[in-house]
Amino acid sequence: MWPFSSYPEYSPSQVDGKTYDYVIVGGGTAGCVVASRLSEDRDISVLVIDKGHAKDNIISRMPLLSQNFLLGETLQVQSSRWSETMPGANRRRTRLWAVEGIGGASRINAMLWTRGIPGDYAAWSEMGLNDWSYEKVEPYFRKIENAIAHPESKSRGHEGPIELRQFKYSFTWPTYLEKAAQKLGLYLEGDINDPATPAMGHFNLDSAIDKHGCRISALTAYLSKTVTSQRRDHLTICTGAMAARLEVDAQTGIVTGVHIRNSKGSSNEFFVKARREVIVCSGAACTPQLLLLSGIGPADSSEKFGISLVKELPAVGATLSDHYSVPITLEIPRRETFYLLETIWGIWHILLWLLFGKGLFSLTSVSTSLFVRSGAIDKNTMQVKHHDEEGHDNLNASLSRNVPDIEIMAMPTNTVERAIKGLTVMSLYPTFLQPRGSGRVELVSSDPLVQPRIIYPMLSNEHDIASVRLAVRFTMRLADEFQHSGYPYPAKFAFAPGLNLSMLEEYEKAAPAEYLPVPVPVAPLGSDAQKPQVVLEVKQDAAVRPRSRENKTWRDVTDDEIDDYSRRVCQTSLHFASTCPMSNDEKSGVVDQQLRVHGFSNLRIADTSVFPKIPSCHTMAPVMMVAERCADLVKATWKGKKSQ
Repeated sequence: MWPFSSYPEYSPSQVDGKTYDYVIVGGGTAGCVVASRLSEDRDISVLVIDKGHAKDNIISRMPLLSQNFLLGETLQVQSSRWSETMPGANRRRTRLWAVEGIGGASRINAMLWTRGIPGDYAAWSEMGLNDWSYEKVEPYFRKIENAIAHPESKSRGHEGPIELRQFKYSFTWPTYLEKAAQKLGLYLEGDINDPATPAMGHFNLDSAIDKHGCRISALTAYLSKTVTSQRRDHLTICTGAMAARLEVDAQTGIVTGVHIRNSKGSSNEFFVKARREVIVCSGAACTPQLLLLSGIGPADSSEKFGISLVKELPAVGATLSDHYSVPITLEIPRRETFYLLETIWGIWHILLWLLFGKGLFSLTSVSTSLFVRSGAIDKNTMQVKHHDEEGHDNLNASLSRNVPDIEIMAMPTNTVERAIKGLTVMSLYPTFLQPRGSGRVELVSSDPLVQPRIIYPMLSNEHDIASVRLAVRFTMRLADEFQHSGYPYPAKFAFAPGLNLSMLEEYEKAAPAEYLPVPVPVAPLGSDAQKPQVVLEVKQDAAVRPRSRENKTWRDVTDDEIDDYSRRVCQTSLHFASTCPMSNDEKSGVVDQQLRVHGFSNLRIADTSVFPKIPSCHTMAPVMMVAERCADLVKATWKGKKSQ
């Protein structure tokens, strides 16, 4: 009867006092993968704990519409998490969007499948993590993939649960953007996930969309209603629940269970026991928060809240990394953009999707991207160099030194956080992929319902500022080539550095209070707070800002104008990572190469927080790879113990 039943979800009170072989904290992208793989064995029991619910509805299945964070509760969007003020970004705050529900970010992201080039994982291997070289992780990417877009490719997987397709917009501009990219020295490439592809280029991207035009998420691919109903005798999904802390035996290094609460409403606490392992998959913000609440982290991080230190691990929450972007928009005709959906044609495209799984609503917001390395860009001409001064190949994707640090996404829509009324635009979205600055996740309270303090590292050191500046100038150079490529419409800049500042000032005035710059507090004379801080402060006085004339180009826009623009509009790309990094040394990392938390025999982490270095790609593919590998590591551990 299960095909006609609802998704099998249980409340915290229904699992209270029960024992499971594996307790998985977090049913997001990674948690779904781990739970699905472990529960393939009918002889073991698996519990998944998640703050949200399944809520698989028609909106969440529609690829384009399901990327809209403003749909809130319909998509289980978590919108109450904010960064602290960011000194490098005019002391603004930024909202750190997330999804709380089974499937996590894979329910609302752009569905893009980018493994990262082999050089990304060469960098991990060079950090002493030889078990995570590209040769070791590549089989897991294959295991996940069903590369419909590349049926003849021998380097891609063809039997995995994630179907991957490519789509081309029916608009005119993509062809002319390809011409512009070629003019700058970039090749046109069809498969960014082929390990033999160049490290830089203009790439058509794979999207996780099925043959019916529906989003493929970790929920639908790994923990669908069909799977969970068939396994309900040994797989339990506990929703509306959050982990309050881990129960840890400090002497033995064994986690015996998890204290849980309702994520909303009652503050009653419940307890579930773990017979074998606890696997934390709560993401780059909540995973370190849970460890800190459990007394695992820097020596002084938990004790101030009355939490006893169980295990000192200085790296817990200490190295937050992310990709962040500076939106640039060009004004083009409505029919060349997703703004077309605001007209009567929107109804037509809804019908196309409902009846045939076709039309604009069946697409991702990003079908192509350019990947470039800043060190390979000629600073005078903005041309991409295929070889450096010593003759080394800049396109060899196997080398860590060739990892791209700039991605420019091309999107037929606005990407500025607050829309500019009266304009129909497309976006060139330069994104910085290899920041050196890092942030932190810290406790604010011993209450797990209170959001942690997040120090976000936007434009936090001179290297990152210079790299973002180059990314923006290169993007303006790309736009210039596009504007002169023969594209039949003007495509003038709508929102970019060097324009009339009045529009930018209006944009800032429209910001909600939570975003607004916070004045730098003045400390009393002689206090510790007056001691020099290693942080970049930016003057707020408008009189000191560079005054721009209209319509500057990449040639004459100044560095100061680019920096000013970036500080005012730069935004997160929501690829939070590296807050519990993998390392062989517990002084610099949180998990070992088996994903076990240092000092504990049965506690593992499998999510983006374990990335030792953020890869230059969208993070869905690498986090699923980590989760698949975690499941195999767990199985191997207990198979060995069984045989003994």
